[in-house]
Amino acid sequence: MQVLEKNRGEIEAKASRMSDFLKMEYLEEVSKKFSDVEILRYCYSELSKLYEKNIMYPESIKYIEKFQEVCISQREKMQAYTREIELLIKGGYYDRVNFAYNKILEVATPKEIYEIENKIILMYKSEGEKFEKTNKNALALKVYERLAKAPAVKDPEKQEIKKKLLVLYKKLGKVRESLELERELGRSR
Repeated sequence: MQVLEKNRGEIEAKASRMSDFLKMEYLEEVSKKFSDVEILRYCYSELSKLYEKNIMYPESIKYIEKFQEVCISQREKMQAYTREIELLIKGGYYDRVNFAYNKILEVATPKEIYEIENKIILMYKSEGEKFEKTNKNALALKVYERLAKAPAVKDPEKQEIKKKLLVLYKKLGKVRESLELERELGRSR
C-alpha cells in the first residue's frame, strides 16, 4: 500500500475512511516509512487497539510494546504498561505478566503500584469469571491458580478464590488437588 500523506492529520483522515484490516495494513506501512515520534505514537496506539478489537492479542501486545518505546511522559508509560498487562491477561500469556509488572515497578510510586496491583487482580478475576460463565473450566483453573499464589491478594479474597478452585478441581476430576485444598480450607476455618 502506498503512503503519500506527509503529516499526522492527513494520515488520520485517510485511516478514518478505511475498514479495520485495511487500516491495519496502512498504519503498518506508515510506521515503517516515518520516524516522527508523534506519527509513530499514533500508529502504534491505533494498531494495538485494532488488533485487540479483532482478538489478535499477540499483535496487539507487539504494538503496545512499540508504543512504550516512543512514550514521552511517565504517566503515558504507566498507562501503556497497564494496558500491556491487560492484553497479556486477555491473551492468556500469564507467564509474561510478571515481566510487564516489573517494568511498572521501575517507574511507579508506591501508591500507583498498589492501585495497579488491585487492577491486575480485578483483571484476573474478570477473566476467570468469563471462563466460568462459558464453561471453560481448565482456563478458569489456570487463572484462579495464579490468583491464589499472588502475594497482593488478601486473605478473605484468597479464601473465595480457593473455594472456586475447589469447585473447578472437582469439575475437572483433579481428586488429589481437591482433597489437598479441602484439608487446607478445613484448617483455616
